[in-house]
Amino acid sequence: MIKTRKKGIIRGFTLIELLIVVAIIGILAGVGIPMYNGYMASAKVESAKTNHSNIKSFVAASLTKCSTGAASVKLGSNSRSCSSSTSQFASYFATYFISLNENPHSSQPSARYSSSTSPTLGQTSIYYSGNNIRLRTNIGNESGGSVYLPSSGWDEIAKE
Repeated sequence: MIKTRKKGIIRGFTLIELLIVVAIIGILAGVGIPMYNGYMASAKVESAKTNHSNIKSFVAASLTKCSTGAASVKLGSNSRSCSSSTSQFASYFATYFISLNENPHSSQPSARYSSSTSPTLGQTSIYYSGNNIRLRTNIGNESGGSVYLPSSGWDEIAKE
């Protein structure tokens, strides 16, 4: 508290007042920082889930477009022929999503063309099996561990 002027002397805050303010800031930081980190960890997991859902929906929509008679589908600035093999489509989708999505957990690409059922944290493996495009994402958990979507196997979308 600033004291009023007495006999030409201006008094500032007392030491105890400054210590109380520092203690309050310390307590708020002690509570706020862990809560902020928890929110950030939850946001990363939710972002990875959203990436997986968006990839799955986009792949399904693109393959449906091909199965209804379209000659090609647009992936970014590239047109891809619907007569392309499932292997080629899996590679096209991986390349497209690498440029489109951001990995919420790290600087690693958000997608990869890989048969691995254990993608790195925040990453989606996009591959093929027969006429199916296969997807599996490591959405992670709040402590930085690996949690996969789907929990076992792959999400598969048929190319007809």
